[in-house]
Amino acid sequence: MERTRAAGKQLEADALAVAIWLAARTPGILVRLEIQRHHGCEDHEIAYVVPHVTERQTRRKLRATAERSLQALGWTLKPEGRDVWSISFRVKGARCPLTSASRQSRGW
Repeated sequence: MERTRAAGKQLEADALAVAIWLAARTPGILVRLEIQRHHGCEDHEIAYVVPHVTERQTRRKLRATAERSLQALGWTLKPEGRDVWSISFRVKGARCPLTSASRQSRGW
């Protein structure tokens, strides 16, 4: 159970960093980043990444970028079609801390 709690906290930290980084790269477009996990998934797995955006045509690109970022941080995508639960981060108007931006900017 302790390992699962640690993984949950790490996912929150990583997803928030990705959300802030994406919001800084696309000002005014990303409203919220939702991460969905299956109820029985392993600690390092996520099911889906759902960006909520103001410009619909950018949604797929932002989802792909967020997925790549989370994978670079050690998360594995396992979309299996089972029941999920979500965590989300509202980022509209958020400023990007330099540490989050520099942590994500390597290679992209």
